[in-house]
Amino acid sequence: MKWLIMVYSVILNGLLGFVWIIFISKLLDLFNSSGKSIWMGLFIGVATLLFLDITTRVFESFDKDKRHPVRIAGYVSFGIVVLVSIFIIKSS
Repeated sequence: MKWLIMVYSVILNGLLGFVWIIFISKLLDLFNSSGKSIWMGLFIGVATLLFLDITTRVFESFDKDKRHPVRIAGYVSFGIVVLVSIFIIKSS
């Protein structure tokens, strides 16, 4: 059962990472055309806080411990999706 929860955590956080990348890239396109970098930074910061809040609310049902392996696997998958998107997909 624990492996099923861990797989669910990895898939869910990977999907949230992908949605976060799409949202941030759309914000970058929007604000780069208008040239308002202060607003862009503010919106990206707020969006990041909202995505972190979503992940913590989803995983409240798993375990309260922030060092639980299920949470760590989810956070790692979120980071991997973001890093792959930034370094591999955007550079090609």
